[in-house]
Amino acid sequence: MLKAALLFTRIHLHRYLRIINQLGIFRVVFLAIIVTYGFKAALRPGMLHWQAILVISVLAQSHLNRKDFVLLNNLGLNSAGFFLLLYLTLLSPFLILYAFWPDYKAFLILSSGIVLISLILKPLGPLRMFTLPALSFLPADAWEWRVGLRRFLPYIAVAYAVPVVFIHFDYLFAVSVLFIGIMVSTFQQHHEPLVFIEALKTSTASYLIRKIYLQSTLFTILVLPLLIASFFLFPEGIRPVILVYINSLLVQAFAVSLKYAGYSPGSNNPYHSIILILLSFAFVIPAMLPIPFIMLLVFSRKALNQLNLVVG
Repeated sequence: MLKAALLFTRIHLHRYLRIINQLGIFRVVFLAIIVTYGFKAALRPGMLHWQAILVISVLAQSHLNRKDFVLLNNLGLNSAGFFLLLYLTLLSPFLILYAFWPDYKAFLILSSGIVLISLILKPLGPLRMFTLPALSFLPADAWEWRVGLRRFLPYIAVAYAVPVVFIHFDYLFAVSVLFIGIMVSTFQQHHEPLVFIEALKTSTASYLIRKIYLQSTLFTILVLPLLIASFFLFPEGIRPVILVYINSLLVQAFAVSLKYAGYSPGSNNPYHSIILILLSFAFVIPAMLPIPFIMLLVFSRKALNQLNLVVG
């Protein structure tokens, strides 16, 4: 099993290197700068656990959306032991760093996260335990939210429940806002058929503005109870929560522009979530706070050009 885990580690690394190679030199350099500054900032006292949360978030996103379930099942490798060996190998540099760091929290977060994720043997799929609401009150052109909320409803419930259960930890409100922001930004991975856009009979500019408005507004409505609860329960600690919210709001708008900058009817871009997760943690470094806004401006123009090209 160890030999198989090492082989799959090499395959995954080769795949990620190929993806990076396809991004182009500018985006690779940009992402390298973000990762370097983020890693450097996370080495400050009390910040390393945020880095561990980021790593676990990326790992969970990849694991829950993997496409190799049938392959691993046929090979007899779809087991917690295999995933544990695979992820321990992939994340060994982080584990070694955290093990020798005086702050033990990051090591506990990463190691426990790997164990819990390894126990999930099936990729994320539609729930069949009960009938989910149709969410018909949402606008028809917010189809991503209708599908996404039905799919991630249990995780949203957990994001609300954690600050309630652990009410004495004020920072959990910021964590929940961050988690929900990352989750709903992935709604924009799937590209609608061209007929969806043509049916609205509006200009491409109006369509893009409408989609950004819907994504930002619905995200705000979703996290508003957390913001209000944090304000009344911990007014002295509301500033970090607001900072996370503003950064996540910009990421929501950027997620829409990123989607339509590479719009291809009926396709999806699951790897966009990596960029969105990285930008969601831009609040960690004050100098990086304008980056999501700059990316929004750049990719909004590209999105408009792509929509004009595809829609005509």
